[in-house]
Amino acid sequence: MNNTLLDRLVSILSYYTFGIFSIIWIIFANLTKKRISQFLAFNLYQAIFLSICLAIISLIYSIAINFISVIPFIGNIAKSFDLFFNQTPLYFTFSVSGLLITILTTYLAIMSLLGKKPYLPIISETVTSNFGG
Repeated sequence: MNNTLLDRLVSILSYYTFGIFSIIWIIFANLTKKRISQFLAFNLYQAIFLSICLAIISLIYSIAINFISVIPFIGNIAKSFDLFFNQTPLYFTFSVSGLLITILTTYLAIMSLLGKKPYLPIISETVTSNFGG
């Protein structure tokens, strides 16, 4: 794998900005007619797809908690779970969900820095099959 340092840094920034830098870089590359390497394209599209998946999961989770919260006994358990999982600081100011997302993005960034394509079971396969990563 002959991945340049610029490709690796752009990949890291795309993961830590949850795909916003990916969109900016894709637009920049198209405007300047710069060719995006296969490694970089894989990471850019995976960051975008990951952020979309996280947004959908968050939306479904919040809708489910709102529906479940009206059930008398189970609603109190669901509210307590939501309070612990999303709002209670566990490590510094990170909640459990924030810590998991930080660990995930750090794994993706480290693998990109090493010049390897990070693998996430469903997301990586979808990006590879649709965008040829």
